[in-house]
Amino acid sequence: MNVQALDIFLGARHLGVLFRYAMPGAPVITRFVADPDVTRQSQPTPQPLLGAAFLAPTPDSQRQLWLDIQSPRFNGRYSAQGGWLLPPWFQNLLPEGVFRDHVAARRGCDPNDHFEMLAACGLDLPGNVSARPAHLDREGLAHLVTQDNDALEMSVTAEPMEEGVSVSGIQPKLAVLRQGDRYVGRTKAHDTHIIAKLPVVGRPRLPELEHLSLQLAGAAGVNVCETSLVPLRQLVAEHGYELEDSDGTTNFLAVVRFDRTPTGRIHCEDFAQVLSVMPEEKYSGSYLAVAAAMMALPSLGEPAVHELLRRLAVNEMLGNPDMHLKNIGLIYPDGVTPAVSPAYDIVGYSAFSKISGHALRILPAEFDAELQSAAARRSAPAPAADGKPRLGPYVLRIFCDKLGIPEKPATAAVRHCVAAAARDWPALIAQSLLSEAQKARLLAHFKAHPWLSQKAAHSLRAAPTIA
Repeated sequence: MNVQALDIFLGARHLGVLFRYAMPGAPVITRFVADPDVTRQSQPTPQPLLGAAFLAPTPDSQRQLWLDIQSPRFNGRYSAQGGWLLPPWFQNLLPEGVFRDHVAARRGCDPNDHFEMLAACGLDLPGNVSARPAHLDREGLAHLVTQDNDALEMSVTAEPMEEGVSVSGIQPKLAVLRQGDRYVGRTKAHDTHIIAKLPVVGRPRLPELEHLSLQLAGAAGVNVCETSLVPLRQLVAEHGYELEDSDGTTNFLAVVRFDRTPTGRIHCEDFAQVLSVMPEEKYSGSYLAVAAAMMALPSLGEPAVHELLRRLAVNEMLGNPDMHLKNIGLIYPDGVTPAVSPAYDIVGYSAFSKISGHALRILPAEFDAELQSAAARRSAPAPAADGKPRLGPYVLRIFCDKLGIPEKPATAAVRHCVAAAARDWPALIAQSLLSEAQKARLLAHFKAHPWLSQKAAHSLRAAPTIA
C-alpha cells in the first residue's frame, strides 16, 4: 500500500488533508478531507476557505458540503492527457508550461506527478494557501482513506523544496525578490513578490509587448496588475531557460504579485478553481458562465460583470485570444470578501501576426443559430476568424438578458472603454519600445476593429432592448 499526504493550510489555519492512495492495478484515490474543526462549525465560515467553490448558503448545507467526501470537488480523476489529476481546486495551483518542466527538473520528478509537484511548490503557492508534508500515524491515515475500515502503511512526501513556487502560464519565468537594483531568487525567510517574465525565442520583444498591452488595457479603464520593464542584466537569479540573444537593451517584465504584500499574503484564486474546472479544460465554457458566477457573489455583481466586459473589449481591440479561465481571478483583500483581481497575462498578439477571437465563447453554443441569423440580417457583427461571436450590441443584449442585469449600463461600460482606447492608444503605441513593424501591425488591428467605425460607435449608443 502507498499513501502520500499533505496538510493544507489557509494562512495559519489547518483546513484538512490532501492524500493520494495508490495500489497496483487499482484506481488511484486523490482526495481532500476537511479538518474536523472545519466540519464541526455551527455557523458558516467567516472566510472563503480556499475558494468560492467551497462555500454554502446555510450552516447545515456548509457542514454537508464538507462531509460529502465523494463530491467531485474533493476528488481527483484520471485524464488521458495528464494521468491521475488532483481535485480541481488543487490541480489549478500547479505551474504550467515550461515553468512546470523547470520545477519538475529541480524536484527530480515527472511533470505529470501532480501530487509531487504540489509538494514541490507547497510553500509558495498562489494566494494564502500552503501544502506541507503531513505527519500522520496509521490510525489517522486509515480514517482518511478507508473511513476506519482498514489499516494502512504510510509513505509521506518529502519536504517541499525551498525554491518551489507555482506560477501558471507558458512563458519562462522566475519568482524573484528585489534587492536594490538587483532581482534575486527566493530565500527561506522571504516570499517572492515579483514574477520575472523572460524573453522568448521566436517572440521578439514579448516583455515589451505585454508591458504595453497592460498599459493600453489600463488606459481603457481595466484594473491591471503593476508591471515594469527591467534590463535583463539586473536579474541575478539562476535559471535554465534558453533566452534570445541579449544585449544591453534586452529587458524582462517584472510583474508585482498582487497576492503578496510586505505585511503578508493575500488569498486569491482563478476562475478554473471557482468553477471547479481542471486546468486542461481552461478553454471550455463561456464568459457568460463566468459572469453568472460573479453575479452569485454579493460583493461582485454588476460592477464585476462590467469589468469583465471591458476586458473582453480590450482583448478584441488588442488581438489577445487567450483570456481563459485561469487568466481571470478573484482576490480576497480582507481574507473574507472576494473582488475581481487585477488583470494579468494580457498580450496583444496581433503585433506578431493576424489574429482575432476569444479563448472562451461569450455565449454558449445554444445561441449560435440565433446569432447567425442576426448576422445575416446585419443586426449582429460577423464572427471572428475562430467562429466565435464578437462582443457587439446584439451579443451584449443577450448576455445582459440572461444575467438579468440592465443592458444600458453594460453597453456604456463597453462604449467608454472603446472611446478611451480610441483617444489614448495610438500615442501609447507610437511611444512604446516595440519595433516599427510590430507597432504597425498592432495599430492596424486596432483601427480595423468594427467598433472604431462611426456606425459601430452609434450602434453601441443606441442598441435596442431585447424583446
